[in-house]
Amino acid sequence: MDRELRDLQRALARVRRRSGPRRYPAELRDQVVGWVAKRREMGDWWCDVSRAIGIPADTLARWSARRSNATVVPVEVELPPAGTVTLVAPSGLRIEGVAVVDAIAILQALA
Repeated sequence: MDRELRDLQRALARVRRRSGPRRYPAELRDQVVGWVAKRREMGDWWCDVSRAIGIPADTLARWSARRSNATVVPVEVELPPAGTVTLVAPSGLRIEGVAVVDAIAILQALA
């Protein structure tokens, strides 16, 4: 067992010994989430991480989701030229940016 895990287990045990509602301090939650992220990157399953740290897997997943580094990235959307369509055949053939008149001709030729 690694030292970081032992330290976290001790800190969590101190919180659990307190009376009243169990609220983990934000700093401790952040430490747990950091440790969980490392273990998940190493390929550990949620259930294994949960068992090792002694916190339900759904709680760990919720804490981890809150810490997510997701960012919004602006993108440019290109609209196809007016009057064009995209043809997608059942075979997977895809033709983009075809004029409507040409699309009709292609469909008639394929029929």
